[in-house]
Amino acid sequence: METNLFGAWQTTQAFLPLLRRSPHPRVVNVSSESGSLESMSGGTPAYGISKAALNALTRKLADELRTEGILVNAVCPGWIATDMGGPGGDPVDQGAAGVVWAATLPDSGPTGGFFRKGEPLPW
Repeated sequence: METNLFGAWQTTQAFLPLLRRSPHPRVVNVSSESGSLESMSGGTPAYGISKAALNALTRKLADELRTEGILVNAVCPGWIATDMGGPGGDPVDQGAAGVVWAATLPDSGPTGGFFRKGEPLPW
């Protein structure tokens, strides 16, 4: 919870003054399909629950910041070959592509969504 929820929340709060001065402010939370209530299953409960909480924070922040033009979305990069993901996943640049997509959305883009590779995921 410290990293996946409170860290994201505190980071967003710390950056709000800068976001408010930005011409195209974006908040991109890196989530996981493990946090989707629709597809949640057993195993690693702390991780899945903390990502579900991050997804809820994404929705709350999106609603609170919508009138200021700050887009807030969650992105699941998928299984990525990192120290945490282990071998066999997609290359890091493919996982990062979804984050870059959300960070560079047009001002008319979605807010309060959960995405992988630019496509919506169920909450």
